[in-house]
Amino acid sequence: MNNPAKVVCFDIEATNLNANFGFILCASFKKLGEDEVTTFSITDSPSFKEDTTDDRWVCEQISEYLSDADIIISWYGTRFDMPYIQSRLLYHKLPIIGPIPHIDGWRIARFKMKLHSNRLQSVTEFLGFEDKTPLNGPIWIKATSGNEDAITYVVKHCEQDVRVLEDVYTTIRPLLIQHPNINLLTGKRNACPTCGSSNLIKRGIRLMSTGKRQRYRCQKCGCWSSSSTKYVEGVEIR
Repeated sequence: MNNPAKVVCFDIEATNLNANFGFILCASFKKLGEDEVTTFSITDSPSFKEDTTDDRWVCEQISEYLSDADIIISWYGTRFDMPYIQSRLLYHKLPIIGPIPHIDGWRIARFKMKLHSNRLQSVTEFLGFEDKTPLNGPIWIKATSGNEDAITYVVKHCEQDVRVLEDVYTTIRPLLIQHPNINLLTGKRNACPTCGSSNLIKRGIRLMSTGKRQRYRCQKCGCWSSSSTKYVEGVEIR
């Protein structure tokens, strides 16, 4: 599936919940609908051998990759991943990432679903997708101390997270009412604003305070939308 926009699922792994007491070990990115996962690990940093805590290079790569995205998708990323990344960029005196439409799956789960937990693992299990890889304490401790084998395991964990994130996102996104409009990038008309597909069916009318709009359901992604054509007292107004 080729998405008309650069929609990127991403996740980071850091050594501490607070950016002033930790650093970024790795970050993984997966463009929606593509198989490849791109990962930047602290072990790939030119300065890793001299300083296993120097995440400047990783931060630079994250900033460059995300800055090219049209839409980014995360889980709890509006409250952890992005603030953490921006904080580490500021620490290294690097430019912060500009505003990008950000879809946080955690917020969809919290406000549009009713589960015992809004963690990605819980939603993954509920929907029956492949589990995330486990990450136990001893491995984590070794990774934070610079053990390359442990960091490699953390990287695999992060890459699996973005694969799972994509599966969960594409399943629950019909619950998101205000999804960024893909058609603004492609110039398409009469297409699904969420995925760009033209395979739409009419399903009822959306009543508004000033009139009504034709409601559509996308046969490809399952998302709902309404036309820009307003209907007032039975008269079509464009």
